[in-house]
Amino acid sequence: MKIRITRLAAIGAAVALALTVVGAVAAAGPAKLTLAVADTTAGPTTATGNAHVRVVHGSPDAPKVDVYAGATLATATKVAALSGLSFGQVSAYANIPAGSYAIKVCAASDSSVCPIQVPSLSLAAETYYTIGASNLLASIKATVFTDTPAPSGAGAQLRVYHLAADAPAVDVLTSTGADINPALDNLSYPNATGYLTLPANTYQVKVCAHADHAVCPIGPAALTVAANHTYSIFAIGSLAATLATPTPSTMTPPPTSTTTDNTTSGSSSSMLALVLAVLALFVGAAGALRFAAVRNRR
Repeated sequence: MKIRITRLAAIGAAVALALTVVGAVAAAGPAKLTLAVADTTAGPTTATGNAHVRVVHGSPDAPKVDVYAGATLATATKVAALSGLSFGQVSAYANIPAGSYAIKVCAASDSSVCPIQVPSLSLAAETYYTIGASNLLASIKATVFTDTPAPSGAGAQLRVYHLAADAPAVDVLTSTGADINPALDNLSYPNATGYLTLPANTYQVKVCAHADHAVCPIGPAALTVAANHTYSIFAIGSLAATLATPTPSTMTPPPTSTTTDNTTSGSSSSMLALVLAVLALFVGAAGALRFAAVRNRR
């Protein structure tokens, strides 16, 4: 399911693109489009009746945030396991009793400033959810994905999330430009692929515009995956924007709407969000402009 919300600030010309370790901060900078990779393996052990929720901070100009949940927005209290996140960080899955909650995301420096406010969100037992904050602060959006991880010894499980609001639809390719799998093609914002099983190996991958494979703002990067692990790859940041220092006073709550995102079912295998270190990536100003032009042609 997806919950729509406002806009975040992004990035300008061509500069280093850094891939972060899950839980590490990817600092906002000019022309920054980056990946956060979460290796989810064992995860929380839980009593029957709990939902599992994690949060991805993908808004490049938003400050550090805390997440609150409760019966109403007014009575919501901070969820420590989902709080204190900066841009580029992915929380671990937190165990939350199944039920309906009011959820808000607030500036860590001022709990009265909450740009994301969801009056009612139903969380089902034994179900995994990812809440991804994306876009520039002025138009911030929260998208809620239902996850169905089911890692097995047959290989590594992989899912890609497109959370870069100003980037066009993309394909995830090998370094030679070959398809890794058609399931990783033509991924648009703010969506996620299904789950793909790959043989355990080290892959050289790059992310390219679906309309023009000569335009690849991310990669090639080495991605090592192991059997019986589930990997979540989040494309976050902004293709081109000028960032101002975020202040809580600039954060205003937008109206919300909800749509449903159905994914294939799988076992509710428990998970722990970690980060897989990838490479520092670079893109030139000309490449960034070409990528933006591809988006404008769509």
